[in-house]
Amino acid sequence: MLENIKEIFDFALPALEGLPVLRAILGIILVFFLPGFAWTLVFFRQVNIIERLALSLGLSIATVTLSILAISKLTGMRINGVNAVLVIILITVVPVIIYFISRYVRRRRQHGESADSS
Repeated sequence: MLENIKEIFDFALPALEGLPVLRAILGIILVFFLPGFAWTLVFFRQVNIIERLALSLGLSIATVTLSILAISKLTGMRINGVNAVLVIILITVVPVIIYFISRYVRRRRQHGESADSS
């Protein structure tokens, strides 16, 4: 399975080699924003956009660094670009799934309460 993912990266990365500005922008967003933003959706419901952006930056730096180092130490995997991107995708997708599940449960609970009161 990892070889299939590596083949995808080997196909996609040469396209970004010629566009260093686009590659830098995507890298900054992927490392410094998306993971933290996803976790702020789970942990902080009542914050405004400025607070969410600030929390996203801090949470991203913390979660990405700690996750990559922990996986490297616990599994003995070497840290390289492919492994780092896979870890970042994982720590971004997990909170998104949690967010949508909790949102679904809250909506079902609200619909159940409104049906009971009528």
